[in-house]
Amino acid sequence: MKKLFPFTLIVIVSFCLLLGCGGAGKAGGTIVGKVNNTFQGGGVEGAKVTLTLDETELTATTDSSGNFTFSGLSPEIYTIMVTKDGFFDNKVEAKVENGKETKVDIGLIVAFGGT
Repeated sequence: MKKLFPFTLIVIVSFCLLLGCGGAGKAGGTIVGKVNNTFQGGGVEGAKVTLTLDETELTATTDSSGNFTFSGLSPEIYTIMVTKDGFFDNKVEAKVENGKETKVDIGLIVAFGGT
């Protein structure tokens, strides 16, 4: 009986690693956001959204409604920079928690002579 214990333990540990027992495979959070035109209303299509933590950078481009998403993020406080020709840049921070969705709305202001 004692000789089976190490084998059984190895099988159980291997099974958990493969299937993510204890929620280990579900780690990470998500940032879901929208970039809006502050004065004219509506989403800003094609804005570059850069997510930064220390020296790591992720980028996304807003869709036709101004929406963007970053998923699988470790729990940290991230800096989000939004840029778009014809608008002033805007920078905000967002706190991400494991298994949660963080919603962020970011307003852009039309630059002088912009569209």
